[in-house]
Amino acid sequence: MKSSVIDVPRKYTEEDLFGINKYQKALCKFIKHTNTPITIALQGEWGSGKTSLMNQLRWDLCDSEGAIYFPVWVNTWQYSLMKTPQQAIMSILEGCINQIGALNPNERKWNESKKKIGGIFKKMASVGTKIAANTVGIDGGLVDELFNAEASVDSDILQLKNEIGKLIDEVLTVNPSKQGFTFYIDDLDRIDPPVAVEILELLKNIFDLDKCVFILAIDYDVVIKGLKSKFGELTDKNEREFRAFFDKIIQLPFSMPVASYNINTFLVDALKRIEFLTDEELNNPQLAEDLSEIAQLSVGCNPRSLKRLTNTLSLISIINNEVLEEEKSDANNKLLNFAFVCMQIAYPYIYNQLSEEPDFKQWNENIAAKLKLRKLTEEEQDSLNATEEFDEEWEKILFRMSQKETHTSNRVFQVSSLLNKIAKIINNDEMLGDIVESTMALSAVTNLKAFDSAPKKSKGKSVTYGIWRVARTEDNKTEVYKNGERCPKSAPVLRELCAELGLEVNPKATTEELRNKAIKAINALNANIK
Repeated sequence: MKSSVIDVPRKYTEEDLFGINKYQKALCKFIKHTNTPITIALQGEWGSGKTSLMNQLRWDLCDSEGAIYFPVWVNTWQYSLMKTPQQAIMSILEGCINQIGALNPNERKWNESKKKIGGIFKKMASVGTKIAANTVGIDGGLVDELFNAEASVDSDILQLKNEIGKLIDEVLTVNPSKQGFTFYIDDLDRIDPPVAVEILELLKNIFDLDKCVFILAIDYDVVIKGLKSKFGELTDKNEREFRAFFDKIIQLPFSMPVASYNINTFLVDALKRIEFLTDEELNNPQLAEDLSEIAQLSVGCNPRSLKRLTNTLSLISIINNEVLEEEKSDANNKLLNFAFVCMQIAYPYIYNQLSEEPDFKQWNENIAAKLKLRKLTEEEQDSLNATEEFDEEWEKILFRMSQKETHTSNRVFQVSSLLNKIAKIINNDEMLGDIVESTMALSAVTNLKAFDSAPKKSKGKSVTYGIWRVARTEDNKTEVYKNGERCPKSAPVLRELCAELGLEVNPKATTEELRNKAIKAINALNANIK
């Protein structure tokens, strides 16, 4: 058993669990037959698998037997560590050139090129010192300084391009089986957006050379942020200007096909590796379908989020087995744990409200007032009443909660569907709050939450019925006493107690469910006596 799934890009030797191979092969075929120069942008949010795809492309195009390209790999974030923006840009440029030159078998020619390029670099560095006191940006930035209309600068850039072109030709001349270079520019979305845009411009202007294919891992949102100093905030009126800049640099945008990812295969494989599910459960198609549905309603198809989800479930499973005095969880309990961890990752604000008020079907105007939620207009009321997801009072409160955050507001229908799915799994409105509270007690250990004061501890419950005393401690453990003696095995005696109380219980009910059911029944009896 492995207790975690590491969050690293997929290597070419690893199985394609997300079903992306068909897209990879199509993109690879396109690159093999493309005219050059060309720049391809792999677009997708952080963690969507851009680096993994680049690894596969590099293997197919450069490293496998019969490959026709040389690789140049640049991790822009690593090149920019502990450097000013100007230094980072020059370092990335130098890194690209050195990787090309290292492939030149003629050491004398490579040394000559290095001297010429070094001289040009000095001039470029002196230009950079002129703007060292300012933030690098599109207006007045290093690229504008380098590529302005002055003849001397134009001459230097032309000379640099010529030297790089010669290097490329020399390497390919002695390696006729290769037809060019593929440049893999990774992690642009991890550095400051204005600097990322500067790098894009620099690479486009200097490496716009025959036999060069650029593959960039960058999201369009990063470009938008990097261009704000030039075009202002993105609006409907200026969107065309942002798009025109992007199109000028990028000839082929490729959006990561996250919506087509086969997350079922990944989830089953990951949950099997951490032993969260048994072999029998893994072979249950309904359970696999439920897991997939919950994931789609929350974390979606982002590989990084799915890996975090798996690691959280692994820890919860270990806690459940090693710390809590519980029987082995059944599939239903595991499904609930899965659902609440998904909510914790995807919708932290809603998750935190659930931790405060777990009986969500009882959410009402008191909750709305406590959270200072805005009132719904009559039109909104009518619109929500017409939808299945928001026709009940608690669902309308959920709708209003979701407006607190942009991400949650944009996915409000998924949030409602997820909570309704949880209610369906529990299938007991009377016990809903207790079951939600006890289940969330496990996932709370991995919750990111800033507290102004110490978090509230849930009070332990203790009730007495004849010779019985049933307690739920502050850390959610179960204690059962019979004739004043503590019973070491809680589940069997709780079944006995439930039988005395005339309660019907599921043969597969956990200790937790039996305890909550018994406590609720005893409280009701005591209330009637009073």
